[in-house]
Amino acid sequence: MRTIKILALCIITAPILQVSAQKKKLFRGKPIEFGITAGASNYMGDLAKSVAFNETKPMGGLICRFNVSDFLTLRGNALFGQISADDKNYADVDVYRKQRNLNFRSNVVEFSGCFEWNLLGFEETQNGTPMSPYLFAGVGVYKFNPKTKFNYMPTDPNGVALHPAELQKYDGQWIELQTLGTEGQETTKYNDRRRYPLTQISIPIGMGFKRQWDDVWAWGIEFGMRKTFTDYLDDVSKDYVDAQIVGGNSGLLAAALKDRGPELGYAPFDNGVGRGNPGQKDWYMFMNFTITRKITGGKTVCFQF
Repeated sequence: MRTIKILALCIITAPILQVSAQKKKLFRGKPIEFGITAGASNYMGDLAKSVAFNETKPMGGLICRFNVSDFLTLRGNALFGQISADDKNYADVDVYRKQRNLNFRSNVVEFSGCFEWNLLGFEETQNGTPMSPYLFAGVGVYKFNPKTKFNYMPTDPNGVALHPAELQKYDGQWIELQTLGTEGQETTKYNDRRRYPLTQISIPIGMGFKRQWDDVWAWGIEFGMRKTFTDYLDDVSKDYVDAQIVGGNSGLLAAALKDRGPELGYAPFDNGVGRGNPGQKDWYMFMNFTITRKITGGKTVCFQF
């Protein structure tokens, strides 16, 4: 009698299960996704204690995802962006920044790997849970190279001689700052100050949201900050060094660019006056949209009864 009841239950429920299986698609294994990303980049550091939105620059890159489970995704990034800042952005409210008159820009190239934690669980299909907010963290290697634009001025606004004629050939050029040692790096007096490496490690952290568009394509948006271990994304960190020391080691151009206040008619800063804050490291950040497509795995199948 018990066997008959079990068989009857199977006969009744089988059609229901079959219909349900036809509606819900599953994936055989987890897919690998490849895609592109684009958005905006910015920076925080000695020349911008908070985000200066007028310094926002474009960014873009490639991403590759492997969905280990519904809740965990591994991701690789190859990203390019630009960061910049200028003391002129704060000249109206900060007298010191107006006198300092420093600026920079730098391209940033990053290769990184991250873990994404899908807070709601994420299924790569329109059925199930096709969307989820996520948090991410990882480690990256990035390359930067701060530059500033040199404006040749034979005299300052007060008519006092400023730049020697030998520097006129650099007028209007973007000059690489790391090689100049603008804070006395590798001079005899400051031989404990080494030129900062242009390739370094960063820690990407952030949040985002992604949604499956269909069974192949997905889109998302995220915001991520990069913790760095340098205070020289902007070539500004410690204090002012005498122009003769900088110039004697790296030339007239280095002496001219280590203190830009005289270009506005201000007296040069004294040796030892703070140029930046070495106690706070610089950050760069990306806000970007992503579009990805499955390139392998994740073939759609249905339950068979």
